[in-house]
Amino acid sequence: MGISLNGLNSGMADTYSTLLGGMGGGDDAGGVSSLLGDYAAIKNGSYGKMMKSYYAKMEKQQAEESGETDQKKAGKVKDSASASAAKSLYSSASALGSLNYDDRSEENVKKITDSVSAFIKDYNSLMKSAEKSKNSTVQKQAESLYNSYYTNYKLFAKVGITLNSDKTLSFDEDSMKNALNDTEHGKGATVKTLFGGIGSFADKAVNRASQIYRAAGDGEAVTSSKAKYAGGSSSTSTSSTSSTKDKDKSKTVTDASTAAAANSLYKSIENLGATNITNSNKENVYKAFSAFVKDYNELIKNTDKSANSNVVNQASYLKGLISNNKSAFSKMGVTVNSDKTLSVDEKKFKDADMSGVKKLFSGSYSLAEKMTDRVNNIYRYATQGEALDKKTYDNNGSVNIPTMGSMVDTIL
Repeated sequence: MGISLNGLNSGMADTYSTLLGGMGGGDDAGGVSSLLGDYAAIKNGSYGKMMKSYYAKMEKQQAEESGETDQKKAGKVKDSASASAAKSLYSSASALGSLNYDDRSEENVKKITDSVSAFIKDYNSLMKSAEKSKNSTVQKQAESLYNSYYTNYKLFAKVGITLNSDKTLSFDEDSMKNALNDTEHGKGATVKTLFGGIGSFADKAVNRASQIYRAAGDGEAVTSSKAKYAGGSSSTSTSSTSSTKDKDKSKTVTDASTAAAANSLYKSIENLGATNITNSNKENVYKAFSAFVKDYNELIKNTDKSANSNVVNQASYLKGLISNNKSAFSKMGVTVNSDKTLSVDEKKFKDADMSGVKKLFSGSYSLAEKMTDRVNNIYRYATQGEALDKKTYDNNGSVNIPTMGSMVDTIL
């Protein structure tokens, strides 16, 4: 009859006990004791659990490190197809903002319809490129643009624009023409609301296209001297058109110093967002954050002196974003001053938990993303004031579109 497992275990235990009992207190005994302790841990399963936990932790750490590296690399991947598509969309979206949506003549209705058709074509091209892109920023910005459409998809459907399963759009020109001529139900005003003003879908497309172009291009920022925006590479002008009426000069005057400050701030926000914001990297985080504070304060000082009313109003909106996060800034040793500039206490900042900084300056819908939108607008107004003189903000930074009420009417 064979030996039972219980008998075998008992016999081995007795053998090891006898072996240990016959040894003195020297090193050999300690070594054997250690080995037997390991054996016991293996036998009862605790050693296996410990090793599984250890390797699981190591795998997670390696995955996080690899993912972080891959994410940084993905954000820098060149994507010429998406850059080209973004440039085209920037152009067609900007063109929609300069149209006269109140002129319902047959010729102008056709002009608007053709412009919307060109915009939809460019939008679809960008969505297809972004879908294939390996650049994480391109993907994120394209998704944000899609979300802007989806938020108002019912309104778009009323004027002939519907969504396809691949996030591209279909366009019915006849429905658009009918909507433009429909004054009784306000559909013509809805077209203007969707495409004709600051805060409209077309205006958001301009911002997103600009950011996609910057991320997907050759590394040259759209706001740099070599590539001012996705639609071209003209240099900053320092004079306004002489034929502009005096009452409009406050809007159309260009502002080189503010444009330069906006360019610097845009880059420092990007640099802070690309920094590894962790408690183990506080020195580098503080360095990037200090540069952000310096450039932000410089822009605020320039906008306070600007003669361009649109620049001033955009800056007001930017200050509002900062004020809304006053409590979060305070926790990291940052003070929002009375003039809405920032001051940072190095010691308090480095003593703070960097998760608060990361929350503000990383990811979609973060403070950083909202700020870059406003800074980009300030740059556009400061360098292209004349082209954008019909687009205004009120003193609180809110959208000032006469037909905004029609959106509510259309929904109802």
